[in-house]
Amino acid sequence: MKTTQDRVIEELLQEIASGRHGSFGAPFLTTRELAAYKKISLKTAFAVLIRLRELGVLEKSGRRNLLHNAVPVQASSPGKRLLIGLVVTSLESPYFAKLAKYAEEFAHSIGAGLLIASSNYDFSVERERLEMFCQQGAAGLLICPWASGEEELFYRTLPVPAVMIGRRLERLRADTVLVNNQLAAQNVAVHLAEEGYREFAYIGQEGTPHDPRLSGFRFGLMESGFSLPQENIIRLHYGDRESLDAGIVDLLERRHGPLGLFCYHDLFASAAVSACLRRGVRIPEELGIAGFDDLPIAAELYPPLTSVRYPLKDMARIACETLFARINLGMGKAGDGVYRTLDTELIVRESTRYSAKE
Repeated sequence: MKTTQDRVIEELLQEIASGRHGSFGAPFLTTRELAAYKKISLKTAFAVLIRLRELGVLEKSGRRNLLHNAVPVQASSPGKRLLIGLVVTSLESPYFAKLAKYAEEFAHSIGAGLLIASSNYDFSVERERLEMFCQQGAAGLLICPWASGEEELFYRTLPVPAVMIGRRLERLRADTVLVNNQLAAQNVAVHLAEEGYREFAYIGQEGTPHDPRLSGFRFGLMESGFSLPQENIIRLHYGDRESLDAGIVDLLERRHGPLGLFCYHDLFASAAVSACLRRGVRIPEELGIAGFDDLPIAAELYPPLTSVRYPLKDMARIACETLFARINLGMGKAGDGVYRTLDTELIVRESTRYSAKE
């Protein structure tokens, strides 16, 4: 049997989904207003507001509750399960595999189904997968976008709401959940400089049109009084292990002293660690290595890898909540959205503790 509190929460969720109480950021009813509106006690009204905040439907701002993103989704018709689609860059990557896992868990928690596919670093494949999901009846899309330039305008043609994860588009303002990659990379640069490294290098992902990790790393070095030579910037594809090894060997042979190396992700960093071990290069005395993503492998490597950690589970949750809210509120296609930026944390481990070895 439903309690009064459960009944009121259910009614309010339906009302919020229909837009009766306004859109994102709008002030919600106070405790007294809610009690009068639903003819309930102040105690029950207070408990209802707490529960709505726990669900993420409301967000506390000062003394007021504001409408937030998380609106539990209801299927569009009785007996029909809501479907959403998720396209990631590569399911072979532990990062994207974990992102898909969290998104699937959240979708299932509210009774929705999740269709998952990989673009394999190819926009034409990404476009094909997104169109396929729409044909299969997806009510919304989660996208780790690979498009660049004019290709980005394709997202505006999608017939359903879409939320981007991990990268801000240049040609289209869409709802996006991302981390502050540039600030995270600046922190890596400052850390390496503070540890005593005076030469620096960067290994980036081949085909990445805009790389805030590289620009942040450069800026952080400049702030610390150093530079990043163009010849020390290497762009590689992780699947091409031969080129990856050759690029790392080239960096090792050209360095004049201890080198601080920042890698686009932990997979590149782990390959750099392996290359050093094969050639007898000491870490961190001769080469300090930092990665990004803080995958499980980071703590398991020897020496353990310094890496940037960010709340991947929160990214998946917020992206799902944002998409479900757009679906429920009938907010339409990608475009004219908002950016949600999450903070990162630099996890310092033995791979960059050069000053401790002096």
